[in-house]
Amino acid sequence: MLGIPLIGDYIHKVVKPQSVSDSVDYLNYYCTSLLLALAALAISAKQYFGSPIQCWVPMEFRGGWEKYTEDYCFIQNSYYVPFDEQIPDELSERRDQLSYYRWVPIVLALQALCFFAPNYFWEMLYKQTAIRPRAIVNDAEKCMNLQGDRRDSEVRSLAEYIADTVAIFSPQHKRHKKDIHGSGKSATLLYLCTKALYVANIIIQLWMMNHFLGGHYLYWGYETMMDVASGKVWQESPIFPRVIMCDFEVRRLGNIQRHTVQCVIMMNMINEKLYLFLWFWLLFVLICTVLNFVYTSFVLLTPCARTRLVLWNISKQEMKRHGLSSNDCEKFVHYFLHTDGVLLLKFIREHVGDRISRDIVIRLLGIYNKQNLSNDSDERSPSFCSDEKQPLNREKPMIDYLRNFPLHKSGIYPPRMYPTPAQMPAIQKPYESSAPPLEDYLDGTTSTLPISAMARVRAAQIESPAENPYGAHSSRHSSPTEV
Repeated sequence: MLGIPLIGDYIHKVVKPQSVSDSVDYLNYYCTSLLLALAALAISAKQYFGSPIQCWVPMEFRGGWEKYTEDYCFIQNSYYVPFDEQIPDELSERRDQLSYYRWVPIVLALQALCFFAPNYFWEMLYKQTAIRPRAIVNDAEKCMNLQGDRRDSEVRSLAEYIADTVAIFSPQHKRHKKDIHGSGKSATLLYLCTKALYVANIIIQLWMMNHFLGGHYLYWGYETMMDVASGKVWQESPIFPRVIMCDFEVRRLGNIQRHTVQCVIMMNMINEKLYLFLWFWLLFVLICTVLNFVYTSFVLLTPCARTRLVLWNISKQEMKRHGLSSNDCEKFVHYFLHTDGVLLLKFIREHVGDRISRDIVIRLLGIYNKQNLSNDSDERSPSFCSDEKQPLNREKPMIDYLRNFPLHKSGIYPPRMYPTPAQMPAIQKPYESSAPPLEDYLDGTTSTLPISAMARVRAAQIESPAENPYGAHSSRHSSPTEV
């Protein structure tokens, strides 16, 4: 008995409220687990440190015989026979064996562990996701005790941290992963799996308890309460009989003597009330867990419900102040926060309150609006490094600055605009100079000199500058001495 308070302190340290769960999760992993653990401790104290059974033994049983009989009947199977029935003569007909009461504390302790197991599963796996809900919720709780500029500064820093956290889910982020971890739904799916485990755990435990108590427990609580409501006397239940029969054998001088004794199990009176309460408690927890699982799945997996969850306490004036429309708000929830970000804000709202969560959402809206403005300015600015070809403006007359360049092989410039040397007319050269005159290479349609002809003219000018009438040192511009 002295060790029970220490065990209780240990259980309270292990099974403690978590900041990454809601009230129904708390009802499962904390309240129910603690209730079952305390019940297991109380019954084990009565069973192992008290007198769980007392038997009516014959007069010849003296000394340690009575203690031996009680211990034997407690650890061996016993059976129940109503007082209005005869005890069967054949041992094989005494089939209503009762052995569960010895295992009640152990079974209750295992049930407590089973209720805590889904929360342990969630606590271990959510740390592998991109978000850190526990640290963020703890920081949000610290903001509740702050005021003024310091509070605004902490809220702004927390909102920026959340924005950096959910930014990894964007496809443009350098750390984005094209798997379930980068989809922005990994923590949400794990959380919904945890809630599904809670539902499955309660259903399996109800089935196991029915099998453990002999197959008559499934509707026992309902039938008992209906009998009490109708005014019937609370009769002794065959599931938890208080008076049982026990057969045991004693060897005396080589002879085996069989004895049948009647025993009273006072512990069954406690077990009856306990399991009646557990029947209604588990039914209540099952209904709450199923409804909560359906509601949470709908809120986190439905786009319109996610938007309402995040923006339910944000006024339209606040949205207009940030220049956001309803369509922008939907994009903010679906493409900026993603599903895991909505789950994070849900935890903050449930554990910290509406005021802090509203301030954080407003800060996140401001961050989202700034990102949109920066993206729009990047789209409107000219891209000088872009590989895309800009369309030509055909409305204004195009000035051809490249007419003196030869024809390109790609056919960008139409061949009809620039005649090839083969298409040029052959003109008799009347000059003796090796450099042809400029008019020889001019046709009647254009005044453009091909680049090849210009090169030949320049070469001729260099070779014989005196004979070139168009050169810089022509005879028309010679010095007076030469004239």
